[in-house]
Amino acid sequence: MDMWFLVQTKPRQERRAVENLERQGVTSFCPVVNMEKVSRGRRMVVEEVLFPGYLFVNFNQHRVSATSIRSTRGVSQFVSFSGKPVHVPEELISGLKQRVALEEGVDSPNLPKPGDRLEILEGPFRGLNGVFSQPDGNSRAIILINLLNQQVKASMPLRDLKLNKAVE
Repeated sequence: MDMWFLVQTKPRQERRAVENLERQGVTSFCPVVNMEKVSRGRRMVVEEVLFPGYLFVNFNQHRVSATSIRSTRGVSQFVSFSGKPVHVPEELISGLKQRVALEEGVDSPNLPKPGDRLEILEGPFRGLNGVFSQPDGNSRAIILINLLNQQVKASMPLRDLKLNKAVE
């Protein structure tokens, strides 16, 4: 019977371990999420491992040797208690897979498009209208507000903005 186990990997070698385990016919799962980072003054979205240094493997202990998994390039050791590898419940793995799938689809389906007119609902600019410029992370937006006949950029939470349906 196939069961999921937790494996510790060598530092920053999760992807290498997954690749080599797949070559052996061992199913592995290394959850990754997209993170927004600033590098050299630029915002970029990078894919990062959710649990650095760990991954999940699914195999039948009667068909595949734990020693062959442990000696796979990129793998350090099984996470174990009292000398026995930790069995990870199937429900946990399926829950993680669902979460990762949701994160991949987070490309904000309700996110306004550049140029959309917005009404500001909260904060010091409450009641003013602005124009959506671009997203600023997962839960914020950069909008252009007309103040003293000049357009000013402001970053604010998406929850404080409402799409203005009225065409001006």
